Amino acid sequence: MKYIIIKFFPSAKIDYVSHYFFNFLFSLIFIINIPFLDNLLFFRDKPVYTLLIPFTEESYEENKDQIFSRLSINDRIISVKKIEKKVILEKLSKKIEPELILEDFIPEAFEIVIKKNNYLDINKENKNIKEIIKGAEIIAKTTMNKKTKLLSFFSLFISTIFFMTLLFILQINYIKKIKPFLIKSRIYGGRDKDIIFNVSSGYFLFQALGVLSSYFLIYILETEYKILNFSIMSNIGTIIIFVLIQNIICTLILGYYLKSQLRKVL
Repeated sequence: MKYIIIKFFPSAKIDYVSHYFFNFLFSLIFIINIPFLDNLLFFRDKPVYTLLIPFTEESYEENKDQIFSRLSINDRIISVKKIEKKVILEKLSKKIEPELILEDFIPEAFEIVIKKNNYLDINKENKNIKEIIKGAEIIAKTTMNKKTKLLSFFSLFISTIFFMTLLFILQINYIKKIKPFLIKSRIYGGRDKDIIFNVSSGYFLFQALGVLSSYFLIYILETEYKILNFSIMSNIGTIIIFVLIQNIICTLILGYYLKSQLRKVL
């Protein structure tokens, strides 16, 4: 058992713990960047859907609940989020003089969140909801533009540069600490590819644990406690891309530095 530990985990415990938390932290950062990667990989002129419900005197709340029940039947819809009145007033004040705005006549507004690469049949949905409340309507507006795409690229670029810089610093430090182990391995006839595989396997274990535990934490907070809303399951394709990229980069860079260090040993 001791031989296996030395073979695969020659570094100090603190190095593996720091490697775990490094990947845990950057997985959280990459989760925050999921919407930005979506914009770059799956960009289309996808509309944003807004539900407008005018106030009525009779059975307003009951009729509004009927509309929500009707929309919940549509499996393309993930959720319906209320837009605060102050947000609506701010947008209206940019186009209309504030004194001309009558708050009592402003309808309730809700953002309809739909699944990726899906669209709503607005005509069909509007026909159904207007039967419940006259004047209720779903409108669609395309908001994606070059500025949004540039912001997405910039956010991903900064996160990646920060990740790569810290990764270089940490892994160079790790390898310097195990230089005596590398020298002994070479003296006792260890082959480069075996040494690189063994050392990389130990780091990869903590690396994978850090990545997976961060996504598991977000999943629990989102599904069990309803604290966050990153739609982990609906963005599973993007998440797989992030996980693969992060693990491949970490493993390849560590392997490269190990190979470079072994060339200097003897």
